[in-house]
Amino acid sequence: MEIKHTSVPAVVTPELDDALAELRKQGLRVRLHSGPNNTWHIADGGLYSGYVASGDELVELRRAHKLNIRGIKSLGWGRGKK
Repeated sequence: MEIKHTSVPAVVTPELDDALAELRKQGLRVRLHSGPNNTWHIADGGLYSGYVASGDELVELRRAHKLNIRGIKSLGWGRGKK
């Protein structure tokens, strides 16, 4: 797994690791956004586009069989495009 180095590491559980791998298999670009907040940046296109979601949210989307860019977009609350 590729994790950007930060001063505080993210907690990557096996379940989260599986969710991140699934997103990458879908052709999405995944990188650590904030280690202290355990948030991940998921991009589906250009260099400056993408969405931010917490590790817990990604795991919940996977459990609900909605782990894709559409499910991530649906999380809302001010995440929007970067």
